[in-house]
Order: sequence, then C-alpha cells, then structure tokens
Amino acid sequence: MPASAATPRPAPPRHQLDIAFDLHSHRLIGTSRITIPAQTPVTISLANLEVMQFDLDGVTLQTAEQVVLPSAPQDQHVAIRFHTTYAGNRADTLNGLIGPSGIALTGLWHPRLDTACQYALTAAIPKEFAAISEAEEISDTVAGNIRTVRFLFEHPLASLNFVAGPYVVEEEPIGPGQTLYSYFFAEDRELAAGYRKKTIEYLKRYQELVGPYPYKRFSIVENRLPTGYAMPTFTLLGQAVVRLPFITETSLGHEVLHSWFGNSVDVDASQGNWCEGLTTYLADQAFAADKGADAAFRKQQLITYQSYVGPDNTMTLADFSGAGSHLATGNKAARAVGYEKGSMLFHMLFREIGDVPFYAGLRDVYARFRHQQASWQDLAARFSKSSSQNLAPFFSQWLNRADLPRLEISSGAITEKGDHLELGLTIKQLQEKPYRLRLPLDIVTAKGKERREVTLTESETKLRIRLTDYPSLVIGDPDYDLMRTLAPEELPSTWSRFLGARERLAIAPAGEDLRIYAPLIELLAAMECPVKPANEATDKDLAGKAVLFLGTNSPLARSIFAGQPQPATGFTLEARENPLAPGQVAVLIASASAAETAAAAPKLAHYGKYGTLHLNLGRVAQKSVLETAQGLRLVIDTPPMGLALPKALSFAAIMEQLGDNQVVYVGENHTRNEDHLLQLRVIRALFAQNPNLAIGMEMFSREAQPVLDRYVAGELNEREFLKQSEYFSKWGYDYRFYREIINFARRHRLPIVALNQEKALVNKVFKEGTAVLTAEELAKIPADRDLTIPGYRERITEVFTMHGPHGGKPEQVNGFFQAQALWDETMAESVTSFLAAHPERRMVILAGQGHTDKATAIPPRVARRLPAIRQTVILNSMGRELDQTETDYLIFSKPDELPPAALLGVMLGNTADGPRVEGLSEKSKAGAAGIRKKDVILALDDEPVTTIDDLKIFLLDKEIGNQVTVKVKRETGFLFKGESILSIPVVL
Repeated sequence: MPASAATPRPAPPRHQLDIAFDLHSHRLIGTSRITIPAQTPVTISLANLEVMQFDLDGVTLQTAEQVVLPSAPQDQHVAIRFHTTYAGNRADTLNGLIGPSGIALTGLWHPRLDTACQYALTAAIPKEFAAISEAEEISDTVAGNIRTVRFLFEHPLASLNFVAGPYVVEEEPIGPGQTLYSYFFAEDRELAAGYRKKTIEYLKRYQELVGPYPYKRFSIVENRLPTGYAMPTFTLLGQAVVRLPFITETSLGHEVLHSWFGNSVDVDASQGNWCEGLTTYLADQAFAADKGADAAFRKQQLITYQSYVGPDNTMTLADFSGAGSHLATGNKAARAVGYEKGSMLFHMLFREIGDVPFYAGLRDVYARFRHQQASWQDLAARFSKSSSQNLAPFFSQWLNRADLPRLEISSGAITEKGDHLELGLTIKQLQEKPYRLRLPLDIVTAKGKERREVTLTESETKLRIRLTDYPSLVIGDPDYDLMRTLAPEELPSTWSRFLGARERLAIAPAGEDLRIYAPLIELLAAMECPVKPANEATDKDLAGKAVLFLGTNSPLARSIFAGQPQPATGFTLEARENPLAPGQVAVLIASASAAETAAAAPKLAHYGKYGTLHLNLGRVAQKSVLETAQGLRLVIDTPPMGLALPKALSFAAIMEQLGDNQVVYVGENHTRNEDHLLQLRVIRALFAQNPNLAIGMEMFSREAQPVLDRYVAGELNEREFLKQSEYFSKWGYDYRFYREIINFARRHRLPIVALNQEKALVNKVFKEGTAVLTAEELAKIPADRDLTIPGYRERITEVFTMHGPHGGKPEQVNGFFQAQALWDETMAESVTSFLAAHPERRMVILAGQGHTDKATAIPPRVARRLPAIRQTVILNSMGRELDQTETDYLIFSKPDELPPAALLGVMLGNTADGPRVEGLSEKSKAGAAGIRKKDVILALDDEPVTTIDDLKIFLLDKEIGNQVTVKVKRETGFLFKGESILSIPVVL
C-alpha cells in the first residue's frame, strides 16, 4: 500500500477508568480496567502513581514504574487500583491541581499504555462541579452531594485529560447534531459569550478551508492553571490567559484549528511533529495576513527562532516531536523549531506550489487521515499529488537539515544595453551547503519597485537583471518568505534574545535594592543564569555574552548606559544591543518595589518579543519593538546632496541663525588650516553678537585648566603657558593652528574650557578596560557613559579598522570603543559643568569632526545632561560624502595652508642634560650643518633649552631661511671619553 494511504489501525485496548476525589487532601483515587486484545504487547506506565493493587487476569502482580506485558494468544484483562496526591503548592502544568477551587489533570495522572486506547471515563465529583474530558457524549447523575459524570469517546487516545470545577456551563448549536459549550468560572462569566461567538467564526472558517468539524461537540474550558492546550473536543485555557484581551483574536483560533490537525488527524511522531507548524501557519500567520501584517509576523518568527536556536541547541524539524508549555524557558528552542520553522516550511510550500494545489492538498490530508495518524511523509505525498510535482527534495532539505540559509547580496556593474540597463548582482549562500531557494528581490528605482524572483541552487549565484531605470536599492526577501538567518541590521534588541542566549549573566545590586529584585533572582536561578554582585562585576564580564542588569544605578550599568532614572512606579524592562558584545543584548530592569517585581516576573515569559516593557502591578502599560531594516538591503546608489546656490546663506546669515544656540560646535581636521580659520571666524562673529562667550577646546585635558585660566588672565606669558600646559607632549599638533584663537580669548578675557581627559588614563582604558582603574582614576571620569547610541559602535569600529591593528581582537576593539566614548563623555561633561556654573554664557566647541558628529558624539551627550539646550554643528566642506546626521551647516571655505614650519630635522629624546638627538631626517638642516646623532642641544641663539618643548617654543616664530646658532654638547674620544661644547650655525 502506498505511503500516502492511511493504514487501518488494529483494534485498540479498551480502558475503563473510574475516579473520585478528596479535594481537601488534594487526592485522586482511581480504578483502571484495561482489556488488551490478543497478540498485543503493551507497556503500562504507572509514573507518579501509588498503586494499591495490580491484577492481570485475576492474578495480583508486583509492580514497578513500568509494567511490560508480552502479547498473549487471548485477550488480557488488567485491573489497577491507584491513588495520587497533588499538594496545594504544586499547581503547575506538569503535575496538575486538585482542590476545592477546581481540578485540572493534564499530566501523568492515570495508568497509561504505550499505545492508544478506547477510553470510557467515569468521575465522581462534588455536585456543584461540572466536568469535561475528551468525549462526544457526556452524561451525569446526582446522588446526594456527588455528581457522577460519564464520558464516551469512540476514537482511540494516547491518554485522557480531566478538568472539573464550579463552572457556569452555557451552550449553543453549531451545526446538525453539534453543540458549542463554554465552561467558565462565575467571576469570568461575562467573557464566555465573546469566546463562543469568536469560536463559531473559527469553526466556520476552518470548515470552509479544510473540511467538516470532526466531532459532535466543542468546549471552551477555563481552569486555574496557566494552560493553553487543545484536546479532542475541547480547548483548555488558563484563567489568567482567558482574561487577556487579545486571546480571542490569536491563541483561541490556533487551539480550535487543532481539532482538525493534531487531534482528528493525529501526528505520527516517528517522523516528527508537523501539526504545530501547520496550525501556526493556518491560524496565527493567517490572522496576521487578514490585517496585512503577515510579513511582520514572519519576521517575528525568524527573530524568535534566532533568539532561542543556535548551533549548539538546534534540531531538525524531523526530530521535533513536541515542546510542552510555551511558558517553560527550556522548551523555547524546540518550540522555535516546531512552531516557527514548521510554519515557515508551509509558507514556503504555499509559494512553491501555489494556492489552489496547496489547499487541495490540505483537504486531501484531512479527508484521508481523519481520526488516524499522518506523517511528514504522508503530507509530502499528498501535496506532491495535488501539485503534480515531486516535492521530496523540498521536504528533505527543510526537514532533515538543522542549519539555515545565510544570504549575502553584493552588486556589480550597471551597464547600458541599448534600450535597457543591466544590473549585476552576486548572491552568496554563506552556510556550508547551499539550499534550493526561491528568493524574491525588490529592485527600487525612481519609478518605484520591480519585484523579481530568482532561484538559488549554488553557493554563489551571479545575476544580470534587466531594468528600465537606474536602481538605488535592492531588497532581498523583503516580505520574509524564506526561513533564513536574519542579518544584524534586521534583528532588534528583544527580551527573548536574553532568554535564549547561550552565554548570559545577570548583575544584581546589593543591600536593600537586592530585596526589590528577589522574585527575579528566583526566576534566574530556574533558568540556570549566573548572577554576579554589581560591586564585583567589571566591563570584562560584559564581553561575549548577553547581560541583564537588575537596577540601573550600579557603576557598571551607568558606565555603559549612562544611568537610567528609576521609575517612580511600576516595573520597566529595556533591551539594547550589548555595546561590548556585538550580536548579544544587554537588558536593563528597574523596579519601584519588590511588589512590582513580584507582579511582573510571572508575566515576562509572555512578552519575549518586545524590547521595551513597562508594567504597573503586573498590568502592561507600554510595550514596543525597535524598528529594524526590512529585508536584506543593498544600497546601489546614494545620490549626492547639493545646494541651490541662490538659496545658499551668507556667513553672516548663518551666524544670525545661531543667535539662540547656547552651544556651537565647529569641527576640525586637526591639520587643515581652513578649519581653524573658520573656528576663529565663528568665534569672532558670535563674540560680536554677545561677548558673554566661552571657548571649549579638545586640545587641553582638564588638569590644564588652571594654566589656561592664568594665561587668559594675563598672568603667564606664552612660553610659560605652553610649558606648564605641556601642550606639545599632550596634544602635539602645530600650535600655530590655535595661536590666534587662544590669543583672541586672552585679549578679550574669554574663558577657555579644557574639555579633554588625561591621555594616560584614556590609554589605560584602551589597553586594559575600566576594570583596572583605581578609585582615584575612576573619580576623574564621568560615571554616566552611554555606549549604546545607535550607530556609535559601528562608526568607531570603522575608525579602528582603518587605523588600528589588522584583524584586531574583540577585546582590542572594545578597549578602543570605550576609550573613544570616554573622550566624548568627558568633553560633554566638561561642557555641561561649565554651562551649569555659567548659564549666562554661550560656548563654542573646538574638536575633531569625529567628536562633533551631532548624532553620536559630544552633542547627544550634552543634550542628555541638559535636555533643553539648543546646539548647532558647523563643518567645513572636505569634498567627501557627508551624512546629514553629521552637521547642521556646511561651510565652503577657501583652501589655506600655514607657511611651512621651520624645523631642524632632528628626532629628539629628553635627557637630564637637555634634548638629545636620536636621529636625523633624510634632508635634515641640522645634519647638513654638522649636528650629529647623540648630540645634546643646550641652547638656541644663546637661549637655554632644557626640554623638547623649549626647542619647539623657540622655533614657533622662526621662518624657513632664518639662521639659528645651536649650542650642543658632544662626546669625544674613543678610549678616553670627553665632552666638547660646540656652537653650530644652522639655516632653517
């Protein structure tokens, strides 16, 4: 018989189960009478049961947790008396609940055979209770205080579920001989009508889509446990779940559909579980499609999969048999495979064969396997028939491979071809072995989008795409039609990415604050997540893992996220990218009280897809997901920006527009003189507007502030200022670039604010991170430092890649990144500290263009500290591509260069005697005049020189062609050492 035909089952065992309860003792007492057909071997599981007697054909046997009964030539009869107890504190989905408030038995609560049975159940319950189990016929009688309920179901089942409680039972017809029931607690009775109405809509939908509803009755049952199950003839929903406003629009339809697939058409688990993926596709994804949100739904499926499934915990779809409760963290990876990947398989199948063959195959599966088992192989055969295609390769790659496609798109040339254009594209599959894929492509041009689809079968596919207009953008898989690995720019920061991370760490506060987060500490322990005290954690602990901060006030949290205010009320969760571990998330949790944490903790499992949550006493007040790139995006062309010259502003007009800005940044390339001339021009113009001005300079670290103050006040001359500020050793660029700016400030007594951090301290952070800083050093740096500004790490990493060591290690990149952030945060703190003390002043900031970037550098960090401040960034045009986030005004200055500096052409090192010549440049003027290596320079034109700074200060006012007399001390003799003092004229 072909694999696609349903094989009739042999006659199943018959199992009569009689149960009663002692609710106050949480106890179940039961009797099983099982008739096992001849030639049928069985294993009976007695797990979790206390067996009082086990008889086989009237003979009492000793029992174990499993009893193996070989086949016999005649029917065998088993009688089992048993009991089990569910303590009141064991109300969970694995064990069940027995108590005065209700009964819910969904686990191992009765003897179970390793084969399906024909069940008949009788239950004795309090007369005020109603009961439900798998049944098409339910009858009851009442004697005294006991209600005896009988359940009959003509189809074999692996096991039974039983639920009872003080229900309000309501009903309405749904078809000939078919009835819909609701079993709701009195306190939720007003919800029942809405649930029945929506269920009727789902039943009608699926009957039209798949075929007739397979049972005589369907019940919506509320219970005290946090469940969401579908059993033959009823769905079991937890009371907390029922009360969620969105359940009727989402999960209810999913559970109703299981009546067709999963219950009526059962799963042959030997080849894997197909029904969860199919039900997710036909219910959850279809509901999203009804609202035009199917692409977003599929993207979320890929996010969920990528959050929980990694190379070390993946499985194939063929290996997925089930995953239990969606609330159990340990099940998340398996559920992502079965539900998300399974659903995507059916979506890709739909696209592969088309809608008519897809739904024809679906109805064929239901018609052929109703009340029987079906396997993946059976489904593949039926869809192959309905589509007249051999789908074996399609099913094989998606069922039997655990990896996912990883795609990369790159562009080639755009070629003019007479009446059309040709765009060259290369699409690579980066995983080890290629898949066969149908990849949709959107080609974006000025006229709109053109949709193309390409078939990929190789690791690299080169394409020539014919176009009628120039493309600006290519988007691969724009609607998320493929099961694939998302690119980093598509993947948002979500709570689920922490829950699913293989390497993770929680950082907990100490003292009273720890009590606030105690309920979460328990949750983390259950997740086997390490917890480290905040006073022991360092930046090194954040590398390579997902991190959770309990509380946002620890020094480490503040050094990464710039400190977040604790909420006055409620519980807040925010997920961001971990700036020290690309690809991982860092989650910040802040709670106003232990009560808020206790109320929120059990809800968090429901909200993994969100990046931001705020709850008030467990009720969600706000939730959001960060928007990310849609599809695999390849920018083909970014048109350059331009200015309409008639609309260009004069410099005076620009300055006038800056009248109400308190901070003006004028970015520089340190060695471009036109940038420094622009800085001086801006300072003069703003000073003319309002002399209450200050100048902030990157070029000086904060320890130089007293020296700057004394120089501006006229208490030091220039030589003293340059020596005492250590300008040449701390900054080193030609002082002539800044001389007129500093002298303008000195002449008008304008404060110059030293913005920068000590170079040695920043270098220490670069090399070793912040963990090695002493208490004294930590006191010198801003406590609040934001490493999470979008685009910041990418920009800094690009700089590191250009200038740092080739193939730098992650810890080197992290060190460089933290050092750059330390510079930006220190300068922002210096700016805001000065303005806080002098609110009447405006300020011009002179810093490198990397530090004036208005989206990621100093400006947003100043705005974080002074939210109401008005700021503007000005840059000189450099003839390069410019992002609009870099600046507010672009100035077109004439190129300008300083006259060449007068140089001796020597490399020097400081010694106790004075600067010693360590080397001579190729065209050294000093060398040509007779100065030698190892000479110690003592004076220039009789002016003493004791340090390299003295020499540089002396040469500042010299010009090329000037002659200076260099006095040097030179060692003489070979066997008998001596010294000579020489005066050597050098033409500069």
